[in-house]
Amino acid sequence: MTPRRLLLLGLVIGGAALSAPGLVLLGLLAALADALATLWTRRGMNRLTYERTILQPRAVWGDTVEVDLTVRNAKLLPIPWFRVDDFATHDMIVADAPLIPSDRPGLGILRSTWTMGPFERATRRVHVVADRRGMFEFGPTRLSIADVFGRDARSVDVGGRESLLVRPRSVPVEAPHAWRASSGTLRSKALSVSEDPSLFAGVRPFQRGDPRRRIHQRATARTGVPLSKRFDPSTPRNAVIAIDLQTHDGPGWLLAYDEEVLESIVVATASVARDLLVSGAAVGVAANGWSRSMSRTAFLAPRPGLHQLAVIGDLLARLSQTSSTGFDRLLAGLPARLPSGSILVLVTARDPASIVPTVRRMGAAGHEIRFVAVGPEARAHAHRASSAGFVAAEARLGSGWRTSRVLELVS
Repeated sequence: MTPRRLLLLGLVIGGAALSAPGLVLLGLLAALADALATLWTRRGMNRLTYERTILQPRAVWGDTVEVDLTVRNAKLLPIPWFRVDDFATHDMIVADAPLIPSDRPGLGILRSTWTMGPFERATRRVHVVADRRGMFEFGPTRLSIADVFGRDARSVDVGGRESLLVRPRSVPVEAPHAWRASSGTLRSKALSVSEDPSLFAGVRPFQRGDPRRRIHQRATARTGVPLSKRFDPSTPRNAVIAIDLQTHDGPGWLLAYDEEVLESIVVATASVARDLLVSGAAVGVAANGWSRSMSRTAFLAPRPGLHQLAVIGDLLARLSQTSSTGFDRLLAGLPARLPSGSILVLVTARDPASIVPTVRRMGAAGHEIRFVAVGPEARAHAHRASSAGFVAAEARLGSGWRTSRVLELVS
């Protein structure tokens, strides 16, 4: 028996011994209050659940994501005071309730307080502003309950981790004809039942079942024999965008970076990827940074189709803000992963002089090299890459990566 209960028992017995009804009544009321407090602290957590639901687990920079917080009390006992401390990434912006600092590194607290009746279910909706590219983590969660007097609080920690992935934005690309000339599809050497109407391969005798629009009018008129157009099947052109996450010249181990330049590189990469996918190319990404798996470099194999843009967006969202290795080392390892004749797009904010020998060897191996310069020295860097014999362009996001509506590639 606790000292408090011994004191209450002594108060009742002493009041009875002294024939003092007031002391007895006081002792009984205090004992009743203690029993109620014990009931809430011991039974209050029973059949009381908390659920967090991210309505849009993947978002694009600038979106507002709705998150539902739901508490359910599935018992007869009401809950006068119930608090939920949801740990979350410390720099997350919640429009409805700013995060409270916590004692856990890198985590803040999304706090909510509830009063629940018997068999009640309540939901609150908060809004998370996706103001940066990356991963936002929710969880673990600490649940605290107290009695009707606000004392004897009891806390338990539960799991329930979730994440919100914020992809970078992408914008349309305005590029010169030389940039787009070889993108898209190529003639396939493999046999296929499907043909690409853009790849004219000649004529053949007209066969029963051929549509009339396939008749080659001029060849038919010239020979006097009905002739049909023939087309070759196509295969997507492979393109890999190699990203240099190091934004400053000098040793990469310093881990210094310029956030504005870095995010401009990421937005430019997403925009170029979308442009290549729309043109019909199969697009992949390589980066000299850590991904979610903490591998030394990130690599995504080329795939065709606009659905690949979402996969690329996921990879870009998970990339670290600092480089993990030299850009030249990343490029040196790419030939083993690229089919012959691939397009290699280099996106960097640094002087290309250090990577010219490596890139020339890749060009000599049959790859088509394109250089995209980003940052305050983009014009000078694009000029140096062009002087070295590469197709180069300066990337311009007129009003900045946050608000610009188009990416201009200027040769």
